Amino acid sequence: MLKFTLGHDAEVFLLNEDGVAIPSIGLIGGDKAYPKVIPFGALQEDNVMAELNIDPAKSREEWLHNTNKVREKLELIVGKHGLSVRVVSFQTFQPKFLRSKQAQMFGCDPDFNIYTGKENIIDSSTLIKNNHRTAGGHIHIGLENPEQHPNIRRTLVQACDVFIGMPLAIVENTGRKAFYGRAGSYRNKEYGIEYRTPSNIWLTNEEFMLWIYEQVIAVVNCVSDLLRGRTSLHQRITEIIGQDRLIDIINSGDAEESLFQCKEHGIYTPPKDFFLEEW
Repeated sequence: MLKFTLGHDAEVFLLNEDGVAIPSIGLIGGDKAYPKVIPFGALQEDNVMAELNIDPAKSREEWLHNTNKVREKLELIVGKHGLSVRVVSFQTFQPKFLRSKQAQMFGCDPDFNIYTGKENIIDSSTLIKNNHRTAGGHIHIGLENPEQHPNIRRTLVQACDVFIGMPLAIVENTGRKAFYGRAGSYRNKEYGIEYRTPSNIWLTNEEFMLWIYEQVIAVVNCVSDLLRGRTSLHQRITEIIGQDRLIDIINSGDAEESLFQCKEHGIYTPPKDFFLEEW
């Protein structure tokens, strides 16, 4: 198997003791340009969310360790303000908390759709009007030589849709899908890709975090097949399901169809504890 690294930038919300969502603004420090560097990663304020970044992990153990250590630091910081971390992908705020310039800033660098090659255009007006915010759980996959083949990044993103994006449709809140997290969302990185389809739900517990790591192994195996000139598993699955249907399952959050297709093709699904979770 090809060697790879795995990182993430996962966003979370902060709640006070009364369960009221509170902006991260001014509480954590750090931003996109200058993250707050801490052991094993970094923290930053992103809109009203708190964002966790980890140092690239080369093993399951590092993936869990780095994530847990960064989260522990975040919890320590916000705990001093009487706040706790909430891992959900869709949150409503009181209007008074969304009047600042930072609370009105959405996105930074553009991301793209692997199937169309076009930039994803996000209409944030509805989020602003309804006082909603969304939280992603983007994952970063790094390879030693991502330029080895011209289709490596395409393979990574499309395989991520099969092994991560589609199974997550079983358990994710569909509210985020109207704005972010649609099929094939990614950014090119010098080390590989940032896959931007997932929400933050996988940050809920270690079992779910390990599921992500195992699915990335399946994704990287598809790159190995590409380099060997073989038809990869994600290609065979996509041909059977149909690319348009795969995209629709992810974009619509069709949990029933996703579960059926995962069972049909032997794709590991997220922890069953989340299957009946009510949002």
